Amino acid sequence: MFQTTVNAPLEAVWAFHEDPQANLPLLAPPGQGVRVESADLPVGVGSRIAISIDGPLGRRMRWVAEIVEHAPPHAVVFGMEARFVDKQVEGPFAQWRHEHEFEAVDSRTTRVVERITYRLPLGPLGWLADWLYVRWRVRALMRHRARAMPEVLGGSGFGVRGSGFSGGMTKPETRSPNE
Repeated sequence: MFQTTVNAPLEAVWAFHEDPQANLPLLAPPGQGVRVESADLPVGVGSRIAISIDGPLGRRMRWVAEIVEHAPPHAVVFGMEARFVDKQVEGPFAQWRHEHEFEAVDSRTTRVVERITYRLPLGPLGWLADWLYVRWRVRALMRHRARAMPEVLGGSGFGVRGSGFSGGMTKPETRSPNE
């Protein structure tokens, strides 16, 4: 889990995340060469976003994610919240799920919580690749996203108040393909 508290209203943070053509290249760490090939807009359940990124050994990789949950800002007992989840349908992982949750802390502050679960292909070789390379790259991505938001949103006061990452490969028997 990775958590960031940002000094911007929920509606502004949500609107930023609703534009993958603009936000994905800006939130990716330098050197990853993220290019959005296509994005179904407006974003909703069933929307697909196709990107290409620089992979290991200089090889370009195509990655297609589908939005499987999409809940724009709405009232809840303790304020406002929003959520969306994307799952990889084509790409380098055997399984990838990225949950994005947004909670209005107050009218000017939003908590963003992201959870990533993934599994690499190739059995024991995948486990080794995860340990040596992939998990570190995912952590670097999430740290960069927390730092990049204020710059991308024009100095709107975004800042990390607390962050941490827990993720990595899940054992095949601990996650069903339908989760």
